[in-house]
Amino acid sequence: MARVLVLVLLAVLAAAWAWEPAKAPPCSKITEMLVPCIPYLTDKAAHPGPKCCSGVRDLRKATNTHDDLVAICKCLKRAAHLFPGVDYPRADNLPHLCGVRFNLTFSPSVDCKKIPGPEGLEKYLL
Repeated sequence: MARVLVLVLLAVLAAAWAWEPAKAPPCSKITEMLVPCIPYLTDKAAHPGPKCCSGVRDLRKATNTHDDLVAICKCLKRAAHLFPGVDYPRADNLPHLCGVRFNLTFSPSVDCKKIPGPEGLEKYLL
């Protein structure tokens, strides 16, 4: 009987773990996702390329919660110096150009703490 109870408990824990929403990727991965966008972001290309848009789509897919948004925001602020010459209005338009509904400001001056909680998340994850 105890063995059956342990197996049931393990099955419940495994199911709960499997259904846990994905967390935002580490900052190094976020930066890696956006590196193909540098030519567009620095005005050296008229349009974002397919690899850039793939990275933007992957980043959007990894954004499921308010904590994910905050983590991505903080990462983008820290990584801003790695992308010298970024045209931030172009960066803000990047998700739209890639066909992604993802309204997150890519500005180093954004206050990540002011990103709304889950009740206002739909503004940022349209």
